[in-house]
Amino acid sequence: MEGPSLFLAVEQLMPFKGKTILSVSGNTKIGKERLDHKKVLDIFSWSKQLLFQFDDFALRTHFLLYGSFEATVEGKSVTGDYKRTRDPRLTLNFENGQLKMYACSVKYVEDSNLKRIYDFTADVMSPTWDEKAALKKIKNCSEEQIADVLMNQDIFGGVGNIIKNEVLFIHRTNPRQLVKDTPAKKIKEIATEARNFSHQFYEWRKVFQLKANLQIYRKSICPICGGKVKREKIGKGQRMSFYCPVDQPFTTK
Repeated sequence: MEGPSLFLAVEQLMPFKGKTILSVSGNTKIGKERLDHKKVLDIFSWSKQLLFQFDDFALRTHFLLYGSFEATVEGKSVTGDYKRTRDPRLTLNFENGQLKMYACSVKYVEDSNLKRIYDFTADVMSPTWDEKAALKKIKNCSEEQIADVLMNQDIFGGVGNIIKNEVLFIHRTNPRQLVKDTPAKKIKEIATEARNFSHQFYEWRKVFQLKANLQIYRKSICPICGGKVKREKIGKGQRMSFYCPVDQPFTTK
C-alpha cells in the first residue's frame, strides 16, 4: 500500500479514534494482548506506515509489498488495495466496528507521542511536504538511478512502485536514468509530479478509479506509440519497472 492509500485509510478508520479495543486476535507474535482494552488516542500515517497511538506506546504497521486491511466502521465496509490473505496478522474489535490487517509487519514503539518524531516535510501527502528540501536531497544522489530516488522514503515518503512508474512515464524518463544525467529542470518536474500524482492517486482511490487511470503500470502496450511495454526489475530494491523504451529512452550526458 502506497502513501495515498494509507492517507485514505486514516480517514476511513478515524471513527476508531477515542474508542477502546474490546478484544484482539491474529497470528502476530508481538504480544497482541497488550492492546486489549487500550484506548486509541490517535491514528495517522507517515510514508507507508499506518500508526495507532496509545497512552505510552504506539503500534506501527507497514503493509510491505502486498499487505492490506479490511474493516467495518460504523456499519460501512472499507478495504485496502490488495486481496486479503487467509489469516489476519492482527484483528482489533471495537464497539463501532472491526479492523483486520493482513500480510503486514506490526511493531510496538515505546513513545507516548510518536507523531512528533516524524518528518512530515518528507511525506508527499502532507501539507507540509517541502519540495525544495527534496531537491536538495536529490543532489546528493547524483550516482543513483531515478527509479531508486523516487522510491527513497526519506525524500518522497509515500511514493511506491505504482506512483514511480506513472510519474516517470508522464515525464518520459527512463527508470535507469542516473540523476547526474538528468537535467535539473526535469528533476524538478519529476519531484513536483510525484507530489501531484500522489494526491490524484488518492482522489481516484476514493472512487475506485485508480486502475482505470493508470497509463503504464502493468500495461503491455504503450498508449503513446503502441509499442511493447518493457518490464524489468530495476534498481537497488529490484522493484518491477514498466516503461516504453521508445518514449522513455535512456540518455547520458
